[in-house]
Amino acid sequence: MRKEEVLKVLHNESSTEGVPISFWRHFADNEFTDAAKHSEVITTNLNGHQDYLNAVDVDLVKTMLDGYFPYPFHEVGDPRDLSQLAQVEPLNEDDPWITGQVELAKKQRAIAGDKPIFVTVFSPLILFKWALIKHYEEALTLADERFFDLYEQNPEIVKHVLNVIADDQIKVVKALRAQTDIDGIYYSTQSIQDQRADNHEFFAEVMEPIDLKVQNAINQEFQINILHICGFDGATNHLEWFTNYPLQVINWATKADGYTLGEGKKLFGGRVVIGGFDNSRKGVLYSGDKQEIQACVRDLISEAGTKGVILGADCTVPRDIPYEHLNWAIEAAHKL
Repeated sequence: MRKEEVLKVLHNESSTEGVPISFWRHFADNEFTDAAKHSEVITTNLNGHQDYLNAVDVDLVKTMLDGYFPYPFHEVGDPRDLSQLAQVEPLNEDDPWITGQVELAKKQRAIAGDKPIFVTVFSPLILFKWALIKHYEEALTLADERFFDLYEQNPEIVKHVLNVIADDQIKVVKALRAQTDIDGIYYSTQSIQDQRADNHEFFAEVMEPIDLKVQNAINQEFQINILHICGFDGATNHLEWFTNYPLQVINWATKADGYTLGEGKKLFGGRVVIGGFDNSRKGVLYSGDKQEIQACVRDLISEAGTKGVILGADCTVPRDIPYEHLNWAIEAAHKL
């Protein structure tokens, strides 16, 4: 699909060339690999994007940040120690964690060609909680539990750390705007997956203000941005709590959070939506045949319509998904 047609849909119109569609996946074996310690992960990231985009004709590119998931807490040796967290210092604008992401985005832009490209920025809560576990050794939800343990012990220190991370993420966004020609930001956020945080009071007091701080800065730099409300690995979110978030395109886990594409579009006031497919190995995109996958494409569009609708998945697709499955979905979407 031509870029101008994709941009029409991103601006909440319909395309004359079918329905835009895109999927994305990780390329590093462990996306939490730290580029500061293992620079080879960047080569893996870039080669993976090149091979993937040669094989799968997506209409827009959501890049992967493999190598920069770990946030470098300056002056903090152990992010599980509140006394150390209280001493956290903001990153300089020339910190390798910031400049490395900019250089990665430049190279990903070159690989993507003229396709619209969106670069991932994670919410401060996600970056904070991810630092609290050993990934691929401990359960993801243990990060949420440890985060809330810290919050219960000293909410002010936790809020301070979140604001420091938010300010650093804003530095990343500004640098991306000034030094690259990417099209926008894909902002990934997720509720804390702990029963103690599953209430609107915590959302309104802690999560929403910090998310809005970063998102408002994103909107100052880029016109079209994607809000990803992450339902990876069964995580759940109260979608209706996020309707004040100001980004222009909304992506969420349709089954986990209980809203179809059409229902979500209505919930978010008619904004552009992207998604629809279950990204897990249980979903039709991974396990179905051509007929089943293409029937799902037609069903999704029948329910959601074509105006301001982009097909995709709830989140990253599995590393071992057959690329022909993705191309079957793309073929069907472009015929609509």
